Amino acid sequence: MSARIAPRARPEVPPGFKRRLLRQMVSEFGPLLAFFLGYLWLGLIPATGIYAAATAASVGVGWMINRRIPVLPLISAGLVALFAGLTIGLQEAMFIKIKPTVTNGFFGLAVGLGWLFGFRLVERVLAPELELDEPGLKALTVRVSSYLIGLALLNEVVWRSVPTQYWILFKVFVIVAMNAAFMAGQIPLVRRHMRPARA
Repeated sequence: MSARIAPRARPEVPPGFKRRLLRQMVSEFGPLLAFFLGYLWLGLIPATGIYAAATAASVGVGWMINRRIPVLPLISAGLVALFAGLTIGLQEAMFIKIKPTVTNGFFGLAVGLGWLFGFRLVERVLAPELELDEPGLKALTVRVSSYLIGLALLNEVVWRSVPTQYWILFKVFVIVAMNAAFMAGQIPLVRRHMRPARA
């Protein structure tokens, strides 16, 4: 009887990439939690200012730890500052409510259109700890772009359909949970298409 050939074990996602992803999630959730608590205690407009300040502080902490600020968090912080400024300056809640629409829509289009024009944003985000082969990188790019655009559309539906307090719960807790589930769901794809570590 011929011996069975054991299936080749799939490579594990590098621990360094997992740690970086976890730090990024924490740095994003901290300002959102501050926004939620600020809303409970002070109302939406003051909470928006707290959100902007907490986001800036999060970027500053990231710089102190890593001595560099990645471009995407910096753009995101800039958008938070812009929409928070409009919300506070004009006393109009609509601006902070459409911020997730604009941010997710912008990044979703940047990921998808960037691929078409040779700018591989997903590849840059994964580097340097993680490198995928061409089919895996293309599949992940399509998934990320579609997910972000879907989030933008979903935010439009939610903020226009429910009272402010329910939109805030959606923004702070539901979207964070969805993001975590989406990222966890990409691990099998990443493991299938990881390239061997370079010597």
